Amino acid sequence: MTVLAPERSPAPPRQRLPPEVRMRQILDAAQQEFAERGFAATRMDDIARRCGLSKGGLYAHFASKDEVFEALLSRSLSLPDLQDLPTLGGASTARGVAEWLVGQVEACLHLPGTAATFRLLVAESERVPHLVQQWQQQVLEPHQRLLAESLARAAAHLGCADSLLVRHPWLAMAPALHTMVTQLLFGKDARCGPSTVDDLARDGYVEMLAVLLATPANTERM
Repeated sequence: MTVLAPERSPAPPRQRLPPEVRMRQILDAAQQEFAERGFAATRMDDIARRCGLSKGGLYAHFASKDEVFEALLSRSLSLPDLQDLPTLGGASTARGVAEWLVGQVEACLHLPGTAATFRLLVAESERVPHLVQQWQQQVLEPHQRLLAESLARAAAHLGCADSLLVRHPWLAMAPALHTMVTQLLFGKDARCGPSTVDDLARDGYVEMLAVLLATPANTERM
């Protein structure tokens, strides 16, 4: 008995689109292909076909599959834009700053494709370590430096320049990363406390950041 391979849906018709729209379309297609096939098995032809481009048209935007993957990581896993953190989002208390910061993190995590790309990054990290390292150097580390500088200015404004959160700014992202890892392992309905992981246990998150921002760093040695 001959088993026929399932028919693939026809490629969408090709059309001329603005560059920003085309770029989004390419990355959306790449995300779907990488998720279904894995990075190693996905070909540039597959990405081009899914987004309705010729292979040459795709190469006009990206020189390689590595470049596509890098752009996908930068788009989907970029950290919150913290440029206006010194304004504290209008907040004048530690809790107000924490509320604003958690809101920025939530907005980042709720962007379409963030969770899917995080899963892809975890799954493919050993196969494409150079891309993971590149993303770390070009996206993650600059945002971490900006976060540290912005938190230091915010803490100085509130009179708590020596706070634990200023000393350890990575703690601001720790609950969000915990959420993403827990969802990756146990699904979106997993629970890690009194509320679902999907809502980031928001009250506890805000309270933790507010306490860390208001607590002097020298207390960690007591």
